Amino acid sequence: MRAVIALLLVFQADAMDQKSLPKIPQHLCCASLGPNPEDLRAMLPEAFNHSAVRVVECTKLSGTDFVHRVGTACSYCMCLWEDGADLQTSGECCSLTNFGTPGYNTATGYTTCQKYKQTYNLKTGVVRSCELRYDMYSFKSGGQHANISAFWVLALFILSLLEL
Repeated sequence: MRAVIALLLVFQADAMDQKSLPKIPQHLCCASLGPNPEDLRAMLPEAFNHSAVRVVECTKLSGTDFVHRVGTACSYCMCLWEDGADLQTSGECCSLTNFGTPGYNTATGYTTCQKYKQTYNLKTGVVRSCELRYDMYSFKSGGQHANISAFWVLALFILSLLEL
């Protein structure tokens, strides 16, 4: 028995590190760098460059982050993690191309992301659905700079009215 356990330990997968996180353009991937919630990462397309991939530390999101695509991606990944998905040794990815339709990405082989994914928690015996509403939210972009830009556009508009 000890020989079998020793043999299995040799083949045990190591936890991912920052460099080995799956970064696939036009895909959502959930992965964890360790066993704790703060180790959870979501990889999703950048707002203005969809071939680039953004890595998000999900526990660092706050406030209005959750009403954007980054928030729904992290909520989805957290749901999978809470229900015991092994995101530490292998990431869970799906293709965002044709979101919500059945099928798979022919280039990568990953299935298309769906709005809901059923999970079964082995510890609690509870079945639930993890919700990914990527279609409902926009990308979060600009932050403070978006508000500043809107201010200047409004200011220029008012100035142009005064000149009339």
